[in-house]
Amino acid sequence: MTQLPNDDSDLINFLYQHCPEVPPASPDLEHQILQQLKTSPQAPLRHYSRLRLVLPVAAGLVAAIVGYRAFIPAQPSPAELATLETFIESNWQGTVSNEHLESDVWHFTDSDTE
Repeated sequence: MTQLPNDDSDLINFLYQHCPEVPPASPDLEHQILQQLKTSPQAPLRHYSRLRLVLPVAAGLVAAIVGYRAFIPAQPSPAELATLETFIESNWQGTVSNEHLESDVWHFTDSDTE
């Protein structure tokens, strides 16, 4: 067969004609499954020691404390604070004063109107 049927009813008929027979179920299949479950060896349960349980928890706590301490910023010295304050004041004065207003503003003009 090189082409599939064009119509849904043709496809349905094709599938009905060529479907395989379903094998009959074994009457004692349930009994066989239960017997296999009873006779199969069960995997032994592992008993973890306290060390195996405590070690990952302790390592996680140490990592959390060290990580937390790493993200706390160091306090700046009084000299650094004075330098920062001077820098901010000088830059603030430059942004609010009108002395350099003309040089900081760009003028855009329309070339068609000139």
